[in-house]
Amino acid sequence: MASFTLNATSPPFGFATRRVHPSSRRSKRQYRAVSGTRAAAADGDDAPPAAAQVKAGEASTADVDTSAVENAIRTVSVPSNMKGVPPIIIFGAGGKTGKRCVQYAAKAGRPVVACTRNGSFSSADLGLATEEADFVTAKAGDVSRATQAELVALMAGAGAVIFAASASPNGGTPQEVDKAGLVAVARACIAAAVPRLIIVSSGSVTKPLSPVYVFLNFFGGIMRAKIEGEDAVRQLYFQRTGCDYVVVRPGGLTEDEPRGLGAVELNQGDDKSGRISRADVAAICVEAAIAAAAPGAPTSTTAAAAANATFECYWADTAKSLNDVGLSNMMGSKSDDTEYVSGKEQRGATGPELLAGLEADAPGVSQQGCGFSL
Repeated sequence: MASFTLNATSPPFGFATRRVHPSSRRSKRQYRAVSGTRAAAADGDDAPPAAAQVKAGEASTADVDTSAVENAIRTVSVPSNMKGVPPIIIFGAGGKTGKRCVQYAAKAGRPVVACTRNGSFSSADLGLATEEADFVTAKAGDVSRATQAELVALMAGAGAVIFAASASPNGGTPQEVDKAGLVAVARACIAAAVPRLIIVSSGSVTKPLSPVYVFLNFFGGIMRAKIEGEDAVRQLYFQRTGCDYVVVRPGGLTEDEPRGLGAVELNQGDDKSGRISRADVAAICVEAAIAAAAPGAPTSTTAAAAANATFECYWADTAKSLNDVGLSNMMGSKSDDTEYVSGKEQRGATGPELLAGLEADAPGVSQQGCGFSL
């Protein structure tokens, strides 16, 4: 059986589906929800303590499945010479989702810098061909301890940055990583003129009275740190030109094989969620990075796809309203088109199709919800 981690990026009480593709239906799986001290989609460089994970069965999460990822990646023409193609910088590359971001980017033929706290990264278990592994460079990038100058130097010439880091026992608290670390990276992105910052956050993060927020926030205030980090980025990017951000809010994260972008639904409004594999979250993040404007490109009246947008993501056939998704995720249930429709759903078979038409956030406006929060 697959394992399911319930935490800040994987709200079990999430959002609903509008459409189910028959080809994407799977056999029902049983999940048991247990808490998490950090956002599952981000994961940081360490696994959370035993009390912070949810597992069903004995499936190992140490190795990343490779054949399914390769099948899920869209057809990409890999240039014979990647010189001059700006790399994608990934913070939290040692975490479960960050590592899948590295894998997807390399298989898509994109130079990628895998940043971990100590600079150590192995791609041996990613199933990369020799030429794909050559796209990966490991560097030290501790978001909670690096100086601004070090971060700026690390990002020089980057085409995009993916922030997949999060609090962990050895990596720092939610306030140190999910908030202050994110702010430090955002400031460095602006200083280094990086075209796009992609942030792995969490569904339900704007709903402090929702069951998932209340439950998860007991673990170090992870949800509050994430929304405060998000809102700080919105302020930093207010009226900026030449650079933008994208906030990705996954539903309940699983260790399942990727089903591909065609099985995913996006929503805006933080009122729907469901389940989604880390591999498919990684695909969304890398596709958002690929969609960024080229470094140094002249300012255009047409913004890059998903510029300054925030959205939730989940498998379409697992989506539920925010109040119903928790039990649904734990039971491995499916949904249908009639259960809940927000009017903000979006589908697509490829990255460009999936990201096209997303609404940008209100410039500089906070999205933190009202209600008691630790």
